[in-house]
Amino acid sequence: MSIVSSPKKKILYELSFEPMHGYKIAKLTNLPMGSIYDHLAELVEGGFVEYKEKEGKKIYQLTDKGKLLLKALE
Repeated sequence: MSIVSSPKKKILYELSFEPMHGYKIAKLTNLPMGSIYDHLAELVEGGFVEYKEKEGKKIYQLTDKGKLLLKALE
């Protein structure tokens, strides 16, 4: 049993390289668009990811807590 789902691990991993919007995350992880935003919302709620709005898009990035979680999952 995993504490963090595989899709969330993929999202955290991709965000470790650079901040990005949901569409790019979906393309890089090969996850459906609909589920990306559900996972991102849960990661934001947990304090692992944060976002800033830029030109009408939410740009997501890891928080320090998210970086620690990703390191622990490796």
